[in-house]
Amino acid sequence: SDSNHALQGERKTAEIGSMSGTIVEIGPGTGVNMRYYAPGSHVIAIEPNPMMHDRLRRRAEEHEVDLEIRATQGESIDVADGEADGVVGTLLLCGVEDPRAVIEEAHRILTPGGRYFFTEHVRAPDSSWTQRTQRLLRRPHCWLFNGCRTDQDTAALLRAGPFDSVE
Repeated sequence: SDSNHALQGERKTAEIGSMSGTIVEIGPGTGVNMRYYAPGSHVIAIEPNPMMHDRLRRRAEEHEVDLEIRATQGESIDVADGEADGVVGTLLLCGVEDPRAVIEEAHRILTPGGRYFFTEHVRAPDSSWTQRTQRLLRRPHCWLFNGCRTDQDTAALLRAGPFDSVE
């Protein structure tokens, strides 16, 4: 979306745009990140929802991304160990069935020294007004936004995962 581009566009352009080799994007949806890849990038899209595939292909063509779509879940990615030079996942872990398994898979498919770029919803600090709002809106937000759980402690899941460093 344009609001997300305004907030994250510069960072995404720098991080995603500098990736090369084989890049795996987990849960690309309709392809909102395609604009950030360098033209000619080889991207394997792990997108289980076939309703997203046509728009995803169109966006990839528009931005000259060499796209391959695999309709599997992020919890069991059909990519070999160490095959990916980069992995991208944006606003992903809040809506998957098993976020720990997705983090493990991202790590498994990355080549040693590869980079996992993510932006995620995170739980607000305990007892804050924002956290109370997240709890209050949990069910309607989850229902409206494809299972998204904004009150999940995604930051802790990432820090507890297999990566050497998490920023």
